[in-house]
Amino acid sequence: MIQDLQTENLSRRTFLARAWRYSTLAMMAMSFGNEVLANDREKGKSTALLYATRYGATRETAEWIRKGIHAHVDLLDIERVSFPEVLAGYDRFIVGSGVWIRGVHGKVLEFLETGRDRLDGRLLATFIVCGSADGSETGKQRTEYYLNAMHASLASKPPMSMAFGGRLVVEHLSEVDRNALAAFYQRYLHDQLRDWDRTDPAKAGNFGKDVDALLGQARHVPLLEGV
Repeated sequence: MIQDLQTENLSRRTFLARAWRYSTLAMMAMSFGNEVLANDREKGKSTALLYATRYGATRETAEWIRKGIHAHVDLLDIERVSFPEVLAGYDRFIVGSGVWIRGVHGKVLEFLETGRDRLDGRLLATFIVCGSADGSETGKQRTEYYLNAMHASLASKPPMSMAFGGRLVVEHLSEVDRNALAAFYQRYLHDQLRDWDRTDPAKAGNFGKDVDALLGQARHVPLLEGV
C-alpha cells in the first residue's frame, strides 16, 4: 500500500517536472520566434500588400501575388485598416486595386495621396485588376490610363506596375451594379452584359516573384529616416 502511494507520488512529481520543462521550452521557442519577427522589422523587412476589391477577384490576385513572394508579406484589405497605423508600421508597400466603372478604388487613391511622402522610395509595386486587361490595344490604353491615375499623387512612380484580368459573374452582382454595368456595356462597349473570367494565377504568381527579387534588393538599401 505504502509502496503504491510512493510510486503514485513519484509519477505525479515526474509528470509535473516534465510538464514544467516542456512548457518552459515552448515559451522559449515562442520567445525566440517573437525575437526573429522583431529583428525582421528592425531590419526593414516588414512589407504590406494592400488591396481594394469589390467582388473578390482583386483579393484572389493579391493572394496569388503574395504566394510568389518568399518573404513574409501581410495581406491587408485597404477598407479595413487605419492609414496612419499602416504607413507607420511597415517599411515596404505593394498596392492593388480593382477597377470599376468609376476607375481605381477611391480608398486606394486616398491611401496613396495620404502616404505620398512616406511611400516615396518604399512603394515597390502597384497593380490593377480589370476587364480591360484583355491584350487588345484599346485595353492597353485603358489600363495605362488607370495606372497613371493611380500614380498621379505620388512623388515618383513605383519601379513595378501590372494590369491583371478580372472576373465578372452577373448573378453575383447587386441590382445597382448590374444595371449600371449593363448600361455601360451597351453605351460604350456596344455589347451585352455576360460572364467572363480573365484572372490568371500564374501571371500573378510570376509578378510576385519579380516583386520578391526587387524586395531582396530593397532589403540591402538603407531606409531614409524621417522620410
